[in-house]
Amino acid sequence: MKKITVSFAVLAAIIVVTILQGCAATTGTQCAKPTLTPSDASHSITFVNVTIATATAGAYLRYTLDGSTPTGGPSGNGTQIAATRGEVSFEFAPAGKTLKAIAYKTGLVDSLIAEGNYVYQSPY
Repeated sequence: MKKITVSFAVLAAIIVVTILQGCAATTGTQCAKPTLTPSDASHSITFVNVTIATATAGAYLRYTLDGSTPTGGPSGNGTQIAATRGEVSFEFAPAGKTLKAIAYKTGLVDSLIAEGNYVYQSPY
């Protein structure tokens, strides 16, 4: 029987390479979280235009304004828009609104949810 000796340094290097390969395999499997511009508003205005964008090429966006959570896919929850269009206009007075958005694309995991709060503040 042959005895094999592996040093701690070699074993640690093998573990690190294995972990890094696992991380590399998951990179690019999830859509990028959408950005909202402006990300929120607290003004005496009643109407806002918000641009929703994602860094994931070819992705779609879904958004909600009723507090529910949007979901991806062809039958998901929320209003679907192409990421290339990405502009939403809505009135948020007098009660305020919460905009939630998700990015999704076939073959990728849905993004994290982006959320913006738009609150009306009376000028008086």
